[in-house]
Amino acid sequence: MDWIQPLYTRSEVDRAGEKLAATGWVDNGRGEPDTRHELAVLNNWRAAHSFPLNTIQMGLRRRIRSIEPQAIVSQRLKRAPATIAKLRRFPGMKLSRMQDIAGCRAIVSSPAGVRELWSAHRRSKMKHKLIREVDYIQWPKSSGYRGIHLVYRYRSDRNETYNGLQVEIQLRSKLQHAWATAVETAGAIKDQALKSSEGNAGWLRFFALAGSWLAIKERSPVVPDTPSDPVTLRDSLVRLATDLNVVGTLDDYRTFISYAPERLPPHCHYFLLERRPDERSMTVSGFRKSRLAGAAKLYEEREEEIRGIDGAEVVLVAMDSVANLRAAYPNYLFDTDLFIKELDLATRRQVHLPGHPLHKR
Repeated sequence: MDWIQPLYTRSEVDRAGEKLAATGWVDNGRGEPDTRHELAVLNNWRAAHSFPLNTIQMGLRRRIRSIEPQAIVSQRLKRAPATIAKLRRFPGMKLSRMQDIAGCRAIVSSPAGVRELWSAHRRSKMKHKLIREVDYIQWPKSSGYRGIHLVYRYRSDRNETYNGLQVEIQLRSKLQHAWATAVETAGAIKDQALKSSEGNAGWLRFFALAGSWLAIKERSPVVPDTPSDPVTLRDSLVRLATDLNVVGTLDDYRTFISYAPERLPPHCHYFLLERRPDERSMTVSGFRKSRLAGAAKLYEEREEEIRGIDGAEVVLVAMDSVANLRAAYPNYLFDTDLFIKELDLATRRQVHLPGHPLHKR
């Protein structure tokens, strides 16, 4: 297949990023300076990451086969509004150096599986250079987020076109993924950037507490500035969940979202997911591997169409099977069943949790 190549220099990419960050996403084309060229630069830069992303996720799949064959592996290209928002949050960041434009993720059953997969990457002899690794399980984010992040700089002697482009790998357990799914779902419903620690203080505190509750279940360190005593933590979590009507909020939208994977063309590899909370709808478009360019173009068009619509999102992902789409991206289906189940368990009066390291940073 013909892969999309970068058409602009890194200096041009950075200049485009600076202008887009100054203008913002929602306001672009709404009386602000014309940014069509800058968006074209960003879109090409993003699409050009497809080749190194595909290469690195193939390596991830190979390593995971001997560890947990049923694990879910997915990949995605970062949404334009999320990219611009990140540039605005971090004024010194350069678009050409952003490490998560392209990302792939593995979801395994337990933290032990996460660490085994991490160790397998460390032992690997691939040419791509590991430039960053962060253990958010041992050192959870204050938001409650947990997982392992690895960033690789692509390198190939046979195809130097993409050398230097970066790809992020996220390794998560099922419970860690359930937490992240719930945060993104609540953020979409409330139209707040909760995953970036922005928005309602009550919801942010709730997810920090929930992160600690799940960490204790996985015998992992709790989130900074949350109770280390399980009973105190449980009481605080349940009280806040009740005040915010967390279960009702999450469950209300889930019952309205559905999609029909059987209607997609056969042998799809790329999927365009479009979520519209205002219409309580979700659409999925499928593309074969040979149609990456068409999928990338439609991605750009859909992003433009939903600009300014509260909570609306579209993302281009790749999966080995449409059957795994729900498991990999439940947030786009408002599917928070596992998280709600764990929250329900927290409401029980008796707390029977295994021993765990409760030290904090």
